[in-house]
Formats: sequence, structure tokens, C-alpha cells
Amino acid sequence: MTFADEAFQGTPERPDLSTAHAPALSIVVPTFRREDFLPPLFQAVAAQIGTVAVPVELVLVDNSPEGSARAVPAPDFVRYIHEPRSGVAHARNRGVAEARGGHVIFLDDDETPAPGWLVAFADAAAHGIRASFGAVEPFYPQDPPPALRAPLDRVFSRRLSAAPGAEVQHLRAYLGSGNSMFSRATLALVDPPFDTAFNAGGEDVWLFRQLVDRHGVPMVWRPDALVHEIVPPHRASLSFLRHRRFSDGQLRCLVESDAGGLRAAGRVALWMAVGATQLVVLGLAAILTRPFAQARSIRYRLAATGGAGKLLWWWRKVRA
Repeated sequence: MTFADEAFQGTPERPDLSTAHAPALSIVVPTFRREDFLPPLFQAVAAQIGTVAVPVELVLVDNSPEGSARAVPAPDFVRYIHEPRSGVAHARNRGVAEARGGHVIFLDDDETPAPGWLVAFADAAAHGIRASFGAVEPFYPQDPPPALRAPLDRVFSRRLSAAPGAEVQHLRAYLGSGNSMFSRATLALVDPPFDTAFNAGGEDVWLFRQLVDRHGVPMVWRPDALVHEIVPPHRASLSFLRHRRFSDGQLRCLVESDAGGLRAAGRVALWMAVGATQLVVLGLAAILTRPFAQARSIRYRLAATGGAGKLLWWWRKVRA
């Protein structure tokens, strides 16, 4: 089938999730001009639908202005939604609003679930887990340069030093909304869940901070909910890593600044001082190690770039 419209009517085989018994699962997939990634994603989810005893839907939120994903063939459990307002926060909020399940799973359009993924999240939902996070491993269609492999793995993987089922809210700096699940009641604690001030990224960092610091929501590690993230060649590059690390450094201070007050200002000042140290010390280390240790030099250079982002966090706010 193709997406003829955005209406969803239940069938005896696939009941309308608005009336099905909880816990039902809604998989929200924001997408932006990645039509080639969608069929394998649908196929991976379809293979797991029958492994759980609860109704499942997949809400595909197309964030391209032209609605480019509308014509992609999809199984009957997929519901297409067009969100033309640009920005990842708009797309995620629309997905939450459209989702009918008692628990919402966020899956990125470049992530492919491994076998057992849906069972793991269904188990967490059945046990009343309010927020849970699965593991992420990178998949490289083409082998990246050896010197970039370690920093790329750091960016595109989620590997926590925690036991399965452990609470990991203290590690939330290493989490992300891709491959995560929240109960609907948990997402309702923050309205809207994703702040549109972070439409360019970091919307999940802001949400996690609100849930943990203001509402005491525990975050549970489920490494058996594994996905593989596709890393195309244009992302497996030093220029991409530099941009990413600079942006991550900016977000560290940007999230602090938006909390407001003297305490937030103090935290921003502290992180800017850390950034200055990283920029000077690690930048120098990158220069000194470049002639004989390329991989190490690149790691130092990227860390220094993150420090520069902390120092120049305000530039992102000005440009927004």
C-alpha cells in the first residue's frame, strides 16, 4: 500500500489503538528526505510485530515541506503524518500528539531494529517503566578511515557501563531520544515534550533534564532493545565530526542557560572555563601529536572543537 491519506481506521486484525487495551505501543519515526531508509526499517519492524502480545502502530512523521515520504510503500501498521513545520522538535511533538499507544517509542529514520528490539520495549512497558533507552551500534555501508573509527563509534553508538535494567539518569548526557521509550503520562509532564527552541537539535537533552531534575523520572537501561544506526559516507568524515562536536559543546551551555537564574549562569561560566581549557590544552596536544600519532591527534582536535563550542555557545542562540 501507499499513503493515500492520514486517516486510520481499525480492522479486526489490527484494532484501532485508541480503543485497544493498554499497554499499546506507538513507534514514532520522524523523517526528512530519507526515503531509501524507510523500506528496510518497515521490514525490520514488521518482522517483530507478531512477537509481542499488544497492538502496535508506527507513526511516520514526514518533516519535509513537500511530503516526500508519502509515496513510499508501507505495511498497514504504518500511519503517515505530514508535519510541514521545519524542525525536529515540531516533528517529535506531532508524533506524540498523533500516537495512540500508552507508551511511545522514538525511532530515528536511520536506525534499524535488531531482533528482540520490540520484545524488550514491550517488556519494559508491561512492567510500568516510565522511560527506557536501548543500545545503539553503528553500521557503516563503507568502512570509514581507520583514524576516524573510534570518534565515529563514540558519536553513533550508545554503550553504557550499566547492568540491564539499571537506572541511568545520571548518564543522561550519553542518552538520546533515538531508540527510547516513554509512557504517555511521562511525556505529558512537559508541555510540549520537545521545546521548539531546540529545533536544530538538543530537544531531547532539554526534555531529559526536565524529566529528571523537575519530576524525578527514573531512566532505565535496556541494552537488549538494540538498533543499528546507518552511517553514510558523508557522515563518516572529519568535517562532520568537527561540526557535531562543536554543536554538542554549544548545547552543553545552551541547555544550562535556558534554565535561567544565577545558578544557571554559574554553570554556564563553569562550562565556558572548561571549554577554554579544552581548546587551549587539547588544541596544542593535537598539533604536537599530529606528526606521529594521527588517530590521537584527531581525538584531541575534536575535543578542542567541543571546547570551542562551549565558548561560543551564545552564537547559536543569536543565529536562532
